[in-house]
Order: sequence, then structure tokens, then C-alpha cells
Amino acid sequence: MRQKRRERLVGAVLLLFFATVTLAACNSVPDISGVWKGTIQASAAGGRDKWQGPAELTLNQNGNALTGTLVFTHPQAGRVQVPISSGIVSKDAVTFSGHSQFPLGGSIEITFHGTVNGTSLSGTTDMTSRGLFGTVTNTGPLSLKKQ
Repeated sequence: MRQKRRERLVGAVLLLFFATVTLAACNSVPDISGVWKGTIQASAAGGRDKWQGPAELTLNQNGNALTGTLVFTHPQAGRVQVPISSGIVSKDAVTFSGHSQFPLGGSIEITFHGTVNGTSLSGTTDMTSRGLFGTVTNTGPLSLKKQ
């Protein structure tokens, strides 16, 4: 009788262990901390004023929360650095946003929605620039590889 009880207890403990491990694996968040390099492309509404330039994303991850910096080269603005103030990574989805003031006035706001697949991060970036000549909104792909 004790043997059967012991077998049931061991079986229940093993079942609980495997259920916990399986559940944890299903809800795991990939570690995407580090430096990512690639290209950013954008165009204004209507597809005019297209541009492309190099981009570098540095991410810091704490659980599923992201912070960091996106640096890219814009054809007219030159090197643009945007601190990432908030972001989230889930199983394969990544979102982040940031805001930066330009030294001579104006600002840029960036929002990214995309996916991570191993060492590839890709998605769409929405950028809104405000300055002397009004507000310009650009949208385009951001494609990066982990370094």
C-alpha cells in the first residue's frame, strides 16, 4: 500500500514539474539585449521623399521591458540619436518608442512594431519630426542583425 502511495506521489510531482517547465517554455521571452545593426528606410505619406540609411540599435532588457538607443543617418538631418524610453518584448514581438530633442530646436518621435527571429529583428518604424518647416511623418522598415 505504501509503495502505491509513493508511486502516486512521485508521479504527481513529476507531472507538476513537467507542466511547470512546459508552461515556462511557452511563455519565455527571448533575450534581445545588445547591439543590432542594419538599415532604416522611410518615406513620407504618399510614398514621396524616400530615403534609406544605416541604423544601429542598442537594447537593454529587464524581463520583458526594453530601453536603449536607436541611432541612424538621415539624408538631411545627419546622425540622429533617439533614446528608447519604453519598450516590450514578448515571445517574438517587439515594440518600442522614443523621443529626442534636436540641438537647434525641433524633435523626433519614433515608434517601432516588429518581430524578432533569432538574430534578426525587423518591422515598421513610424517617425514624426517637428521643426521649423512643420511636422513631417515618415514610415518604413527597420531591418537589423544582432552583432
